[in-house]
Amino acid sequence: MTSKSPRRAAGASALVLAAALAVTGCATGAQSSTGGTAAAKTGTLVIDQAFTAQSIDPATLFQVTDSIAASGLYETLFTYIDNVAEPQPLLAKSLTANETSTEFTITLRDDATFANGSPVTAADVAFSFNRLKNLAASPAYRMEGITVTEVDPTTVKLTTENPMPYIEHTLTAPPLAVVDDETVRAAGGTDAADAAETDTAGNLFTEPGNGAGSGPYTLDSYDTNSQIVLVKNEEYWGEAAAYDRIVLRNVNNAQQQKANLEGGDSQIALDIPGRTAEGMASDTLKVQSSSSPEVLYLALSQKEGAATADPDVVKAIKAGIDYEGLRTIVGAGAVEATGIIPSMMSGALPSGKGPKSDPAAAKKILADAGKTGTEVTLDYANDYTRLAGIDYNVLAQGIQTQLNAIGLKVTLSPTPTSTSLQRYVDGDTEMALWSWPPDTADPSDVLVFAPGDLIGTRVHWPAEAAPEVAALAETARVATGEARGEAFTAWNAAMNEEAPFAYLLEPSFFLVASSSVEHVSHDPLASINLSQIR
Repeated sequence: MTSKSPRRAAGASALVLAAALAVTGCATGAQSSTGGTAAAKTGTLVIDQAFTAQSIDPATLFQVTDSIAASGLYETLFTYIDNVAEPQPLLAKSLTANETSTEFTITLRDDATFANGSPVTAADVAFSFNRLKNLAASPAYRMEGITVTEVDPTTVKLTTENPMPYIEHTLTAPPLAVVDDETVRAAGGTDAADAAETDTAGNLFTEPGNGAGSGPYTLDSYDTNSQIVLVKNEEYWGEAAAYDRIVLRNVNNAQQQKANLEGGDSQIALDIPGRTAEGMASDTLKVQSSSSPEVLYLALSQKEGAATADPDVVKAIKAGIDYEGLRTIVGAGAVEATGIIPSMMSGALPSGKGPKSDPAAAKKILADAGKTGTEVTLDYANDYTRLAGIDYNVLAQGIQTQLNAIGLKVTLSPTPTSTSLQRYVDGDTEMALWSWPPDTADPSDVLVFAPGDLIGTRVHWPAEAAPEVAALAETARVATGEARGEAFTAWNAAMNEEAPFAYLLEPSFFLVASSSVEHVSHDPLASINLSQIR
């Protein structure tokens, strides 16, 4: 999360990732073809995004907007630079692993400091990781099976229950950001085993200038509905921040994002759909597209009594979806999903090996099973535009039309994101439309969809319901070397056959920015890193 020259850590894992990135309209000028004036770089950078914000405390951080904001405030041991999915050291200086990839010795930089001037030490790393684990909030799963030990002031050791050859990827995840333990403890924070009941430091992280992070910016204000403001950390230990202020602004309407950008009211827009974005490239506006690290999917509950718990209904839904039709709805850049592993990650299935659309067969499945006319409710977030600017209202209507055509009776249940997401998390949805924004660019990130894992439990799919798929997931989780890619491919293919998920599309993400903004691009997770923008 910095623009200083990175150094590669020993033991960095080899990757197959190759995220595509295209840039058009990158030039300087005073007047855009659409009539807008490009904003000259000033002390303030304004970014428009459709907010999904909830907490800026790294140990409870789980939303995309918060991850973007955190990229300027906090730093991790490793990070991604630009759109390259190869982790690079940040607060770490080097990493060495044992032969079985179960013990990792990490040496820290000796010049990194927090915004309050305190040095970043191994004690801070141990506190941050243990607090993440023991607060037991949503991102705590990142520490499952990991033990952290402070060896000396600049050395920590991580011990894992299973091989983790991808550990550098895990250490890029925003929830594993390092915070100043003394500052957090003084605010009531703790990393003790009972932290979930006793930690009271949550409010610290929304206080201006709290000094708990080591990033090039500090927090000025935090409002989950309107805007999040960062200001330059004047004491930053690395290369100075490019801007005096960064305003991350909640703009849910893509057309408003477009108007703001063209009018010079903002400098970056993150949620303009591809079809619109492609027409905006000009002398003053540059347009970037990148392949998606997310798969758009339908989650089909296996809860007793749910219509989607019927295997015939699940099979009919998977066959009844017109994937090409949905791709037309979503627009530019979207490609078929071949499985739960995105095509930019190791273990992805090749094009053409994904789900097959066969509405006639789907209709026959329902008719033969006497299930024609089965009623199914589709939950979706009606204000959610964070995923490549896709309008979920339009997409849900398209899915409803397609599934009604095969003999189902789909009722739409649109609710605000907070309501829809909570229903999904609680396992209360029958059929739900979501995607999974990964925390890292490694396929281990999507193992949460395995039976009995985080997302599997949301659809009431325990490990004992699909023991072979669960076993393949565990094999992939601990595989090393060349066997690793094969293990993930095998699990991915098995998920296509048995999982109660219908994988729909991989949308492309578009980013439109003023030509005055330099060094801005999606990272491998289709997000942006505020500390790297110049």
